[in-house]
Amino acid sequence: MRIDPKYFNRFIAICAAITVVVIIYSTFRYFQRQVTDFNNNVSEIQPDTLSFRSFSNTDSLYLNNLPDQPLVIHFWSTWSDKSIGVGDFLRTYADDGNQLIVIAAAVRDGDEQVRDYVNGQSGKFHFVEGTDLFQSVKTPGLPAQIFIDRRKQIFDTHVGNDTTEIRTKLDRLIAGE
Repeated sequence: MRIDPKYFNRFIAICAAITVVVIIYSTFRYFQRQVTDFNNNVSEIQPDTLSFRSFSNTDSLYLNNLPDQPLVIHFWSTWSDKSIGVGDFLRTYADDGNQLIVIAAAVRDGDEQVRDYVNGQSGKFHFVEGTDLFQSVKTPGLPAQIFIDRRKQIFDTHVGNDTTEIRTKLDRLIAGE
């Protein structure tokens, strides 16, 4: 079959548009599957058994040794501006008098980079090495958070830097819903 030359450009434009739609749809579906897998993997962990190598203290951090307060595990990295921004949001949220423990789990960074960053920070974050947990729950990207309630049970998760949605989840977590 031959295409009349006067319709060739339209044909190519239609093919390109269809290709773009397919790529966007496939990318969205792939990301959604990753988030679903992440949520399923997180639901299988026992938070009270988690421990992390600490950058803030010389000892390891054990979740079962923390007070019975809501907490969030915030996966971040020094090279991710979005995760740094969410970390700043979490610092402000926790400093506003909310009884929230923030575990800042560094991912795929060298110890020296993380220590340099930690030394310049204020606030009550627990800075820990989080790459192992990040990989074991197959976190689809940075930033990401795991919300844990007062009873040390998984409450919710979040992937991305939408601080409005994070605030909504934190408010529900603090309220004990």
